[in-house]
Amino acid sequence: MNKKSVITVTLKAALTLDGKIATASGHSKWITGEAARKKVHELRNQNDAVLVGINTVIADDPQLTVRGIINGKSPVRIVLDSMARIPEKSKIFKSDGTPVIIVTGNKALSRKWPNLPDIKILTSPTETPEIDWLLFELHKIGLKSLLVEGGSFIYASFLKSSFVDRLVLFISPKIIGGQDALSWCGELGVDHLDKAMQIEISSIDAVGEDWVIDSKIK
Repeated sequence: MNKKSVITVTLKAALTLDGKIATASGHSKWITGEAARKKVHELRNQNDAVLVGINTVIADDPQLTVRGIINGKSPVRIVLDSMARIPEKSKIFKSDGTPVIIVTGNKALSRKWPNLPDIKILTSPTETPEIDWLLFELHKIGLKSLLVEGGSFIYASFLKSSFVDRLVLFISPKIIGGQDALSWCGELGVDHLDKAMQIEISSIDAVGEDWVIDSKIK
């Protein structure tokens, strides 16, 4: 059963028809078309913060800003980075006045952070930051809504925490295949269909060449 968080959590993923978010070699741009990507910017504009894991930053080097939206406002950008591995030249550090929060574990590597006024470091009391702790910390600094954009380990962590309110899946009419291609969701510990996570679909719409499934977690 889904838990109620102090923050509204939306999980967004872009995947192929066979549930992949990258090829075996790590290539992931672009899975969906331009119309679907514009919808993602609309989702960012609707949320106070956007979050990704360190593997997504290293693989894709995203900006996580709002672009192409009139009067759009970029959300606070958050990276879950237990060991403080984020490269200093990451695009996320290119300051546009939008705050960046790096969330590390209590055994993170000691390092010098970029000298920018809008960077905040949150250190978890545990080696790997717990989702409930993180949401409470974000709530304390005034954030009310969070968009989670990947990757597969982060998706699984949030789904297992039962704090996801909304699930938005952008599905491309592409098939990658292969067991080494990266599936959109990591291990959930489901060993029987009776334990499978259930969702309640709110809508299914065509967006350009892709589809978007908007749903809630039961």
